[in-house]
Amino acid sequence: MVQGALGIERVIIRETLQQNSALAGACIMSENIEYVELQIVDILGRLKAMIVPCEPAKSLEDIRSDPVMEKGTSIDGSSIVGLSRVEASDLRLKPDKSSLIELPYTSRRVAAALCFVREKTVTEDAEVYHLKDCRGTLHSACEKYLPGKLELRLKIEPEFHFITLDGEPFDDSQYADTFPTNPSADLLLDISSAIRSIGLKPRVIHHEVGNAQQEIELDFEEAGKMADSAIRFKSFTRAIALEEGLDVTFMPKPFANSAGNGLHCHIQLWEGDKNLFGGEDGSSLSETGRMFVAGLLEHAPAITAIANPTVNSYKRLVPHHEAPVYVCWGLMNRTALVRVPLFNESQKAAIEFRSPDPMSNPYLLFSALIAAGMDGVNRKLTGPEPISQDVFAMSESERQGMGIMMLPASLGEALDCLEKDDVIKEAIGSELVETFISLKRQEWEEYCREAVTDWEWFTYHGI
Repeated sequence: MVQGALGIERVIIRETLQQNSALAGACIMSENIEYVELQIVDILGRLKAMIVPCEPAKSLEDIRSDPVMEKGTSIDGSSIVGLSRVEASDLRLKPDKSSLIELPYTSRRVAAALCFVREKTVTEDAEVYHLKDCRGTLHSACEKYLPGKLELRLKIEPEFHFITLDGEPFDDSQYADTFPTNPSADLLLDISSAIRSIGLKPRVIHHEVGNAQQEIELDFEEAGKMADSAIRFKSFTRAIALEEGLDVTFMPKPFANSAGNGLHCHIQLWEGDKNLFGGEDGSSLSETGRMFVAGLLEHAPAITAIANPTVNSYKRLVPHHEAPVYVCWGLMNRTALVRVPLFNESQKAAIEFRSPDPMSNPYLLFSALIAAGMDGVNRKLTGPEPISQDVFAMSESERQGMGIMMLPASLGEALDCLEKDDVIKEAIGSELVETFISLKRQEWEEYCREAVTDWEWFTYHGI
């Protein structure tokens, strides 16, 4: 594909799709929804699904009462990474009706529902999640750490790159460029329209700093719903881009010497109709907010293993590249791990946790953030004072004098920190966290012992 010619290519692709549909015959298309995709997310944050037929239906409301939404379907848990052992692999997917949508990019009309994973022996009315069900883990964390009317809400900023099918950046546009300088501007709007059609709430859509780097910010939602949205956002973005002859990468650092992809998380804690992070003066963080920040900072090293779960993640977490490296917080300070954006009324107060990247499993990530923050609130942690200086510009002795430590510098180091943090491990559950650590240890050791990078080759092959 020639850079800058996306509009022409899209017309050709659409005409080809239309011709293929016509050749396939009218029987492919249907006015009714005839299938439901029952979806789960594995421990690595990847969307999986079993597709089952349903009674032909005109609308999602009809699907809600279809027997398949009560019965669900069975699944071989041992064939899903990290879900179950071969000797205990008979599991059942229980659809969550509140997550029901119609997929906007398929040739047939297909509904989709995210599911909870249940043991097959559990009775139909039992609210028991399988111990390695990531989605169930987050729902359990919300029930445990957010009693009564407490609710955690998140706004997220997923960044990604449009790339050619050969893996090259699609454009060399700059921050906030629009069409025609940004040739993928129309595709961004297609993605935004598709996610709006299923109830997601894009807030800001723009080209980011890096070549071919994009961002579609998703507005505040309750934690469980936002995790669902994050998973579907990634799936829809890639599906729609592929329809247009492009690919997408959410890698934290896909290209050397270029901006990395983050997943900044803006957090609010509500009790009923009150934002507990807003101070009485309307423009400062409340005591509850400061305690929540203190909890995030105390558990930040362990959270890093979940928020930055790949070897590649630590190529992004380096100084002077707009990604946080130092464990501190500040008001409007983008060099800090935790930032408090400017607000002028208490209901808009939020805390931004800046280290996560899009390779994280949002169900595990949000569980960890909830547990860490509420640990600070429940223990009434005071934490350090906010930092107003550019932390990257400080000397090492200045940072040490202020008690500012670094985040783990590698996946292996982050896993060591997670193994020592009982609060985060309890939030995720012993079986799930042990499986996560085991899988990621294997990934880290394989990289260290077996992978030969381009850098190693160019540096050492001629010596």
